[in-house]
Amino acid sequence: MKKNIFLIVLLFSSLYTFAQDITGDWKGILKVPGAELNLVLHIIKTENGLSATLDSPDQKALGIPVTATKFENSTLKFTVQQLAIEYEGILDKDQVITGTFKQMGQSQPLNLKR
Repeated sequence: MKKNIFLIVLLFSSLYTFAQDITGDWKGILKVPGAELNLVLHIIKTENGLSATLDSPDQKALGIPVTATKFENSTLKFTVQQLAIEYEGILDKDQVITGTFKQMGQSQPLNLKR
């Protein structure tokens, strides 16, 4: 009986961990005055934590280095220092990150999906 309970707990904890995996490609549409820009965030795990790059295909800007990437308690934060970009969003149970994109004093909603 104890072995079965242990296996059930292990199964549910591994499902929770899998559900909270932030690595991969995340896509969203940033609505700015007069335009909509497709953005793609690529997140990978490294031995030092998370690393990311950002693409803006509509502007033909690919592989923009993300300065800092942090994911804790279902909250994703990243910055692109050279472009004064900050993002903060919350990963929900449906694997959608609902957040806010900030650049040069302007804030816009930006939701990201796999």
